[in-house]
Amino acid sequence: RQSVLSEISRINDLKHQAGGDHGEAGDDKVFARSYLYQIKLVTQRMLLMQWRNLEYQTTRVALQVICALAVGFSYFNLSSGSVDMQNRVMACFFTSILGVLVINSGQPEFIRQRQYYGRETSTNQYGWRAFAVAIIFTEWPFAIVANTLFVVCFYWTVGLNSLSDRIGYFYILYVTFGLFALSLGQAIASFVPNDMIAAMVNPIFTAFITLVCGVTIPYALMPKFFSAWLYWLSPFMYFIEGLITNDLHGSKVQCHPEELYTFEPPSNMTCNEYAGQWVQSAMGYINNPDDSSACKFCPYSVGDEFYRTLNWSFSHRWRNFGILFGFIAFNIAFTMLMIRVYKVNKR
Repeated sequence: RQSVLSEISRINDLKHQAGGDHGEAGDDKVFARSYLYQIKLVTQRMLLMQWRNLEYQTTRVALQVICALAVGFSYFNLSSGSVDMQNRVMACFFTSILGVLVINSGQPEFIRQRQYYGRETSTNQYGWRAFAVAIIFTEWPFAIVANTLFVVCFYWTVGLNSLSDRIGYFYILYVTFGLFALSLGQAIASFVPNDMIAAMVNPIFTAFITLVCGVTIPYALMPKFFSAWLYWLSPFMYFIEGLITNDLHGSKVQCHPEELYTFEPPSNMTCNEYAGQWVQSAMGYINNPDDSSACKFCPYSVGDEFYRTLNWSFSHRWRNFGILFGFIAFNIAFTMLMIRVYKVNKR
Protein backbone atom coordinates (compact mmCIF):
# COMPACT_ATOMS: atom_id res chain seq x y z
CA ARG A 1 0.00 0.00 0.00
CA GLN A 2 2.81 2.38 0.86
CA SER A 3 4.50 1.79 -2.51
CA VAL A 4 1.25 2.52 -4.38
CA LEU A 5 0.77 5.77 -2.48
CA SER A 6 4.37 6.75 -3.19
CA GLU A 7 3.90 6.11 -6.92
CA ILE A 8 0.70 8.17 -6.97
CA SER A 9 2.48 10.98 -5.17
CA ARG A 10 5.35 10.82 -7.67
CA ILE A 11 2.96 11.00 -10.64
CA ASN A 12 1.14 13.97 -9.10
CA ASP A 13 4.44 15.75 -8.55
CA LEU A 14 5.43 15.16 -12.17
CA LYS A 15 2.06 16.43 -13.37
CA HIS A 16 2.38 19.53 -11.19
CA GLN A 17 5.91 20.24 -12.44
CA ALA A 18 4.78 19.85 -16.05
CA GLY A 19 2.00 22.39 -15.66
CA GLY A 20 -1.00 20.12 -15.33
CA ASP A 21 -1.69 17.76 -18.19
CA HIS A 22 1.54 18.22 -20.17
CA GLY A 23 4.56 15.99 -19.78
CA GLU A 24 8.10 17.28 -20.04
CA ALA A 25 10.28 16.26 -22.98
CA GLY A 26 12.67 14.15 -20.94
CA ASP A 27 10.06 12.43 -18.76
CA ASP A 28 9.57 8.97 -20.28
CA LYS A 29 7.31 7.78 -17.48
CA VAL A 30 4.52 10.31 -18.01
CA PHE A 31 3.17 8.39 -21.02
CA ALA A 32 3.05 4.67 -21.72
CA ARG A 33 4.54 4.98 -25.24
CA SER A 34 7.13 7.18 -26.93
CA TYR A 35 6.29 10.48 -28.56
CA LEU A 36 6.96 9.09 -32.04
CA TYR A 37 4.44 6.31 -31.43
CA GLN A 38 1.94 8.85 -30.07
CA ILE A 39 2.36 11.08 -33.14
CA LYS A 40 1.91 8.13 -35.48
CA LEU A 41 -1.19 6.80 -33.74
CA VAL A 42 -2.91 10.15 -33.17
CA THR A 43 -2.18 11.27 -36.75
CA GLN A 44 -3.67 8.06 -38.15
CA ARG A 45 -6.75 8.46 -36.00
CA MET A 46 -7.22 12.10 -36.91
CA LEU A 47 -6.76 11.37 -40.62
CA LEU A 48 -9.56 8.84 -40.34
CA MET A 49 -11.72 11.38 -38.52
CA GLN A 50 -11.07 13.95 -41.24
CA TRP A 51 -11.96 11.41 -43.93
CA ARG A 52 -15.22 10.53 -42.19
CA ASN A 53 -16.15 14.16 -41.53
CA LEU A 54 -18.10 14.48 -44.76
CA GLU A 55 -19.80 17.78 -43.94
CA TYR A 56 -16.51 19.52 -43.18
CA GLN A 57 -14.72 18.23 -46.28
CA THR A 58 -17.70 18.89 -48.55
CA THR A 59 -17.89 22.46 -47.27
CA ARG A 60 -14.16 22.91 -47.87
CA VAL A 61 -14.44 21.73 -51.49
CA ALA A 62 -17.67 23.62 -52.17
CA LEU A 63 -16.13 26.84 -50.85
CA GLN A 64 -13.22 26.60 -53.28
CA VAL A 65 -15.24 25.49 -56.32
CA ILE A 66 -18.11 27.97 -55.91
CA CYS A 67 -15.75 30.90 -55.30
CA ALA A 68 -13.58 29.86 -58.26
CA LEU A 69 -16.57 29.78 -60.59
CA ALA A 70 -18.05 33.01 -59.21
CA VAL A 71 -14.82 34.98 -59.65
CA GLY A 72 -13.91 33.19 -62.87
CA PHE A 73 -17.14 34.01 -64.66
CA SER A 74 -17.10 37.55 -63.28
CA TYR A 75 -13.81 38.03 -65.16
CA PHE A 76 -14.50 35.56 -67.93
CA ASN A 77 -11.95 35.08 -70.72
CA LEU A 78 -9.99 38.31 -70.27
CA SER A 79 -8.16 39.65 -73.31
CA SER A 80 -4.97 41.69 -73.60
CA GLY A 81 -6.44 45.20 -73.38
CA SER A 82 -5.20 47.79 -70.90
CA VAL A 83 -8.43 47.59 -68.86
CA ASP A 84 -8.04 43.82 -68.77
CA MET A 85 -4.71 44.31 -67.00
CA GLN A 86 -6.61 45.84 -64.10
CA ASN A 87 -9.22 43.10 -64.28
CA ARG A 88 -6.49 40.46 -63.98
CA VAL A 89 -5.20 42.18 -60.86
CA MET A 90 -8.68 42.22 -59.34
CA ALA A 91 -9.33 38.57 -60.23
CA CYS A 92 -6.12 37.55 -58.48
CA PHE A 93 -6.91 39.86 -55.58
CA PHE A 94 -10.22 38.07 -55.01
CA THR A 95 -8.32 34.77 -54.73
CA SER A 96 -6.62 36.25 -51.68
CA ILE A 97 -10.00 37.30 -50.23
CA LEU A 98 -10.93 33.62 -50.36
CA GLY A 99 -8.13 33.07 -47.86
CA VAL A 100 -10.20 34.98 -45.28
CA LEU A 101 -13.00 32.42 -45.72
CA VAL A 102 -10.51 29.57 -45.31
CA ILE A 103 -9.30 31.13 -42.05
CA ASN A 104 -12.85 31.21 -40.70
CA SER A 105 -13.92 27.77 -41.92
CA GLY A 106 -11.10 25.79 -40.30
CA GLN A 107 -11.31 27.24 -36.80
CA PRO A 108 -14.44 25.46 -35.44
CA GLU A 109 -12.93 22.06 -36.28
CA PHE A 110 -9.64 22.98 -34.56
CA ILE A 111 -11.44 24.12 -31.40
CA ARG A 112 -13.62 20.99 -31.35
CA GLN A 113 -10.61 18.71 -31.66
CA ARG A 114 -8.85 20.67 -28.92
CA GLN A 115 -11.75 19.94 -26.60
CA TYR A 116 -11.33 16.21 -27.26
CA TYR A 117 -7.63 16.57 -26.60
CA GLY A 118 -8.30 18.28 -23.26
CA ARG A 119 -10.45 15.36 -22.18
CA GLU A 120 -8.05 12.65 -23.31
CA THR A 121 -4.84 14.27 -22.14
CA SER A 122 -6.17 14.56 -18.59
CA THR A 123 -5.54 10.82 -18.30
CA ASN A 124 -2.13 11.10 -20.02
CA GLN A 125 -3.19 9.11 -23.07
CA TYR A 126 -0.92 11.19 -25.29
CA GLY A 127 1.00 14.46 -25.15
CA TRP A 128 0.64 17.89 -26.69
CA ARG A 129 3.24 17.18 -29.38
CA ALA A 130 1.19 14.33 -30.84
CA PHE A 131 -1.96 16.43 -30.90
CA ALA A 132 -0.20 19.47 -32.40
CA VAL A 133 1.38 17.52 -35.26
CA ALA A 134 -1.85 15.65 -35.98
CA ILE A 135 -4.24 18.61 -35.92
CA ILE A 136 -1.97 20.73 -38.13
CA PHE A 137 -0.83 18.29 -40.80
CA THR A 138 -3.88 16.07 -41.23
CA GLU A 139 -5.69 19.09 -42.68
CA TRP A 140 -3.13 19.51 -45.45
CA PRO A 141 -4.02 16.65 -47.88
CA PHE A 142 -7.69 17.67 -47.95
CA ALA A 143 -6.80 21.35 -48.32
CA ILE A 144 -4.46 20.60 -51.23
CA VAL A 145 -7.21 18.69 -53.05
CA ALA A 146 -9.67 21.56 -52.56
CA ASN A 147 -7.09 24.15 -53.68
CA THR A 148 -6.35 22.08 -56.78
CA LEU A 149 -10.03 22.14 -57.71
CA PHE A 150 -10.01 25.92 -57.33
CA VAL A 151 -7.12 26.29 -59.77
CA VAL A 152 -8.80 24.00 -62.31
CA CYS A 153 -12.09 25.93 -62.13
CA PHE A 154 -10.53 29.40 -61.98
CA TYR A 155 -7.42 29.59 -64.12
CA TRP A 156 -8.74 28.80 -67.59
CA THR A 157 -12.12 30.43 -66.92
CA VAL A 158 -10.42 33.79 -66.43
CA GLY A 159 -7.98 33.11 -69.27
CA LEU A 160 -4.67 33.69 -67.49
CA ASN A 161 -1.23 33.12 -69.01
CA SER A 162 -1.16 29.84 -70.93
CA LEU A 163 2.58 29.11 -70.66
CA SER A 164 3.18 25.87 -68.78
CA ASP A 165 5.69 27.31 -66.30
CA ARG A 166 3.26 30.13 -65.43
CA ILE A 167 0.45 27.63 -64.83
CA GLY A 168 2.73 25.55 -62.61
CA TYR A 169 3.84 28.55 -60.57
CA PHE A 170 0.25 29.74 -60.10
CA TYR A 171 -0.70 26.27 -58.86
CA ILE A 172 2.07 25.84 -56.30
CA LEU A 173 1.75 29.43 -55.06
CA TYR A 174 -2.01 29.15 -54.62
CA VAL A 175 -1.71 25.82 -52.81
CA THR A 176 0.94 27.36 -50.56
CA PHE A 177 -1.32 30.34 -49.90
CA GLY A 178 -4.17 27.98 -49.02
CA LEU A 179 -1.95 26.24 -46.48
CA PHE A 180 -0.92 29.63 -45.11
CA ALA A 181 -4.57 30.68 -44.63
CA LEU A 182 -5.32 27.37 -42.93
CA SER A 183 -2.30 27.71 -40.63
CA LEU A 184 -3.19 31.31 -39.75
CA GLY A 185 -6.71 30.27 -38.84
CA GLN A 186 -5.35 27.56 -36.56
CA ALA A 187 -2.83 29.97 -35.03
CA ILE A 188 -5.63 32.38 -34.12
CA ALA A 189 -7.87 29.57 -32.84
CA SER A 190 -5.04 28.21 -30.69
CA PHE A 191 -5.17 31.13 -28.22
CA VAL A 192 -8.92 31.84 -28.07
CA PRO A 193 -11.44 29.90 -25.96
CA ASN A 194 -14.13 29.33 -28.60
CA ASP A 195 -15.09 29.94 -32.21
CA MET A 196 -17.22 32.98 -31.38
CA ILE A 197 -14.19 34.82 -29.97
CA ALA A 198 -12.13 33.61 -32.94
CA ALA A 199 -14.67 35.18 -35.32
CA MET A 200 -14.23 38.52 -33.53
CA VAL A 201 -10.42 38.32 -33.50
CA ASN A 202 -10.04 37.34 -37.18
CA PRO A 203 -10.81 40.79 -38.66
CA ILE A 204 -8.02 42.34 -36.60
CA PHE A 205 -5.54 40.29 -38.63
CA THR A 206 -7.26 39.94 -41.99
CA ALA A 207 -8.34 43.58 -42.37
CA PHE A 208 -4.82 44.95 -42.08
CA ILE A 209 -3.06 42.39 -44.26
CA THR A 210 -5.72 42.86 -46.95
CA LEU A 211 -5.72 46.66 -46.76
CA VAL A 212 -1.95 47.06 -47.16
CA CYS A 213 -1.33 44.36 -49.77
CA GLY A 214 -0.77 46.96 -52.51
CA VAL A 215 -4.00 46.51 -54.50
CA THR A 216 -6.63 48.53 -52.63
CA ILE A 217 -4.01 51.20 -51.91
CA PRO A 218 -0.99 51.26 -54.29
CA TYR A 219 2.38 51.38 -52.59
CA ALA A 220 3.15 54.88 -53.93
CA LEU A 221 -0.09 56.28 -52.46
CA MET A 222 0.12 54.45 -49.15
CA PRO A 223 0.64 56.49 -45.95
CA LYS A 224 4.26 56.40 -44.83
CA PHE A 225 3.34 54.61 -41.61
CA PHE A 226 1.86 51.71 -43.63
CA SER A 227 4.43 51.58 -46.43
CA ALA A 228 7.38 51.62 -44.04
CA TRP A 229 6.59 48.34 -42.31
CA LEU A 230 2.97 47.08 -42.45
CA TYR A 231 3.16 46.67 -46.23
CA TRP A 232 6.17 44.38 -45.87
CA LEU A 233 4.49 42.33 -43.14
CA SER A 234 1.44 41.50 -45.27
CA PRO A 235 1.57 37.91 -46.58
CA PHE A 236 -1.17 38.85 -49.05
CA MET A 237 1.24 41.27 -50.74
CA TYR A 238 3.78 38.53 -51.47
CA PHE A 239 1.04 36.22 -52.71
CA ILE A 240 -0.61 38.76 -55.03
CA GLU A 241 2.70 40.08 -56.34
CA GLY A 242 3.69 36.54 -57.25
CA LEU A 243 0.41 35.87 -59.06
CA ILE A 244 0.25 39.15 -60.98
CA THR A 245 3.86 39.30 -62.13
CA ASN A 246 3.69 35.64 -63.08
CA ASP A 247 0.68 36.29 -65.30
CA LEU A 248 1.57 39.66 -66.86
CA HIS A 249 5.33 39.32 -67.39
CA GLY A 250 6.12 39.52 -71.10
CA SER A 251 2.45 39.69 -72.13
CA LYS A 252 1.81 42.01 -75.06
CA VAL A 253 -0.88 44.63 -74.49
CA GLN A 254 -3.24 45.38 -77.38
CA CYS A 255 -5.53 48.26 -76.44
CA HIS A 256 -9.12 48.16 -77.65
CA PRO A 257 -10.23 51.20 -79.69
CA GLU A 258 -12.14 52.69 -76.75
CA GLU A 259 -9.01 52.42 -74.55
CA LEU A 260 -6.78 54.53 -76.84
CA TYR A 261 -5.98 58.16 -76.03
CA THR A 262 -6.21 60.54 -78.99
CA PHE A 263 -4.00 63.59 -79.52
CA GLU A 264 -3.12 65.83 -82.46
CA PRO A 265 0.51 66.33 -83.56
CA PRO A 266 1.81 69.64 -84.94
CA SER A 267 1.33 70.22 -88.65
CA ASN A 268 3.72 68.49 -91.03
CA MET A 269 4.71 65.93 -88.35
CA THR A 270 3.71 62.30 -87.99
CA CYS A 271 2.64 60.81 -84.68
CA ASN A 272 5.96 59.00 -84.35
CA GLU A 273 8.01 62.10 -85.14
CA TYR A 274 6.14 64.10 -82.55
CA ALA A 275 5.85 61.62 -79.66
CA GLY A 276 7.98 58.61 -80.62
CA GLN A 277 11.03 59.62 -78.57
CA TRP A 278 8.89 60.31 -75.51
CA VAL A 279 7.11 56.96 -75.82
CA GLN A 280 10.44 55.12 -75.98
CA SER A 281 11.51 56.67 -72.67
CA ALA A 282 8.09 56.25 -71.02
CA MET A 283 5.55 53.45 -71.40
CA GLY A 284 2.99 52.39 -73.97
CA TYR A 285 2.96 52.63 -77.77
CA ILE A 286 1.48 54.69 -80.59
CA ASN A 287 -1.06 52.67 -82.51
CA ASN A 288 -0.76 54.70 -85.74
CA PRO A 289 2.81 56.09 -85.81
CA ASP A 290 2.77 57.11 -89.49
CA ASP A 291 -0.42 59.16 -89.36
CA SER A 292 -0.27 62.95 -89.18
CA SER A 293 -3.55 63.41 -87.28
CA ALA A 294 -5.67 61.76 -84.59
CA CYS A 295 -2.73 59.89 -83.01
CA LYS A 296 -3.84 56.90 -80.96
CA PHE A 297 -1.84 56.18 -77.82
CA CYS A 298 -2.05 53.04 -75.62
CA PRO A 299 -0.64 53.56 -72.09
CA TYR A 300 0.93 50.08 -71.90
CA SER A 301 2.82 47.95 -74.39
CA VAL A 302 3.64 44.96 -72.16
CA GLY A 303 2.19 43.72 -68.88
CA ASP A 304 5.42 44.52 -67.03
CA GLU A 305 4.72 48.25 -67.43
CA PHE A 306 1.40 47.86 -65.66
CA TYR A 307 2.62 46.14 -62.49
CA ARG A 308 5.79 48.23 -62.33
CA THR A 309 3.60 51.12 -61.15
CA LEU A 310 2.57 48.92 -58.19
CA ASN A 311 6.19 48.47 -57.01
CA TRP A 312 6.25 44.80 -58.05
CA SER A 313 8.83 42.79 -59.96
CA PHE A 314 8.84 39.47 -61.82
CA SER A 315 12.22 38.66 -60.24
CA HIS A 316 10.52 38.45 -56.82
CA ARG A 317 8.41 35.39 -57.71
CA TRP A 318 10.44 32.72 -55.92
CA ARG A 319 11.40 35.08 -53.12
CA ASN A 320 7.69 35.57 -52.45
CA PHE A 321 7.13 31.81 -52.52
CA GLY A 322 9.84 31.32 -49.89
CA ILE A 323 8.55 34.15 -47.70
CA LEU A 324 5.05 32.66 -47.80
CA PHE A 325 6.49 29.38 -46.54
CA GLY A 326 8.22 31.36 -43.80
CA PHE A 327 4.83 32.69 -42.69
CA ILE A 328 3.50 29.12 -42.64
CA ALA A 329 6.43 27.98 -40.48
CA PHE A 330 5.81 30.84 -38.05
CA ASN A 331 2.10 30.00 -37.81
CA ILE A 332 2.87 26.34 -37.15
CA ALA A 333 5.43 27.21 -34.45
CA PHE A 334 3.01 29.64 -32.80
CA THR A 335 0.16 27.12 -32.91
CA MET A 336 2.31 24.44 -31.30
CA LEU A 337 3.42 26.86 -28.61
CA MET A 338 -0.17 27.81 -27.80
CA ILE A 339 -1.22 24.15 -27.70
CA ARG A 340 1.64 23.60 -25.25
CA VAL A 341 0.67 26.40 -22.87
CA TYR A 342 -3.11 26.67 -23.35
CA LYS A 343 -5.17 24.93 -20.67
CA VAL A 344 -8.39 23.58 -22.19
CA ASN A 345 -10.19 22.73 -18.97
CA LYS A 346 -9.65 25.98 -17.10
CA ARG A 347 -11.68 26.49 -13.95
